[in-house]
Amino acid sequence: MPDTELSLLIVDNAEDARNVREMLDSANGPRFSIQVAENLVTALNALAGQHFDVVLVELALVDSQGLATFETIQRHANGLPIVIYTGTANEMQALTAVERGAQDYLIKGKPSSQAFMRVLQYSVARHRRVAEFVKAEIIEAKVIGFLAVKGGVGATTIATHFSIELARQTRSRVLLMDLDMSGRSAALLLKADAPYSVADAATNLHRLDADFWSRIVCKTAYGIELLQAPGAVGSFDQISGERVRHVLRFTRSLYPYIVVDLGRACPISLRLLEELSEIYVVTTGGMVEMYETSRVLKRLTSLGFTENQVRMIINRVSGPNFVTRSAIEKALGHTACWTLSDYSGELDSAYSSGNFIEESSSLRRQCDLLVARSLGTPKDGAVTQPPFWSSALESLQRLFSSVSHHGPASAPSVGAPRPPPRGAAAPENSSRLAR
Repeated sequence: MPDTELSLLIVDNAEDARNVREMLDSANGPRFSIQVAENLVTALNALAGQHFDVVLVELALVDSQGLATFETIQRHANGLPIVIYTGTANEMQALTAVERGAQDYLIKGKPSSQAFMRVLQYSVARHRRVAEFVKAEIIEAKVIGFLAVKGGVGATTIATHFSIELARQTRSRVLLMDLDMSGRSAALLLKADAPYSVADAATNLHRLDADFWSRIVCKTAYGIELLQAPGAVGSFDQISGERVRHVLRFTRSLYPYIVVDLGRACPISLRLLEELSEIYVVTTGGMVEMYETSRVLKRLTSLGFTENQVRMIINRVSGPNFVTRSAIEKALGHTACWTLSDYSGELDSAYSSGNFIEESSSLRRQCDLLVARSLGTPKDGAVTQPPFWSSALESLQRLFSSVSHHGPASAPSVGAPRPPPRGAAAPENSSRLAR
């Protein structure tokens, strides 16, 4: 190990971190590549995106205090050795920290440079030795996001039904995280009434453990758990996208499946995209919706997402007499993985009777098939999907043509195919999912 460079994350203020660097430079031992995080959120960001061999933590930070600092770092450190290096001399706190997994509890100014080096070196050695014999089974949660191209396209309704079907088919715990920040549609559909939301989780990262989580998440009568949007509890304060991202990372240890209603594309939803296993972009066949879909798909492509990762759902389709789904796909340059008929009348009838989630509804049956495809266990037999035409394509082409003269937001133009003869059979609409 003396000839090996080790990576050290120091969670402390810049001045004390500089003192640590000087101590290590003056001691005999391995070289350290050092990164400094001066607050809790910055530390969590570093742990999420980089590799470290050991973490050195001051308990008193600007955004977290006491053992909660250590415990939050520990939950996000994936088993890395953590050494506490603090100005607070507290024997009871030191014993508690070591009992909970800290490698050591050092008081600033007490250990010599060589003793300090040995603590870090031995912590890494112990961790590596244990890792050789203990192969913890890490179950990576599947995180599925639903992104609306604009308000009113039905993304929340689809995400809610999808979550319920996912829990039924997998018989596993499923979390629906509602990030449609100003709304409470998910809470309404699930008849949930709880005083807490994602804002409470995001502003309490230092307290976020299994016990705290159990008090803020809402268990519903439909077999899934819901973390409400801030708007559901009357809160509209801005919250940090980074903090929401760490809430999502925390939930990966609790649920095998997480569904995120991302709402519309915004800074918070865009911060979460890299955490998702699948992204469903939800749109409808209207001209404005198609234009917004083109913009969203281009944005996702620019962020490095492939067509296999981004799956487009066209909701509330109706026809016939106009343009085929294949023409819409060509205009957008993207395959539609699923189409859903306009179930508005059926849903309105259910809502008026107070049955927001009907097991026998047409939407629920379609979500049953969509979940099966997502899980890689498609149902036997052919999948019947509604034929799709859109009267918007001709207007859409004109809009794209107009935009192409003013900026890069245009989509490839396509000649509109002739409508099917009146009374002729609708063109077959395949139901393949982009994989």
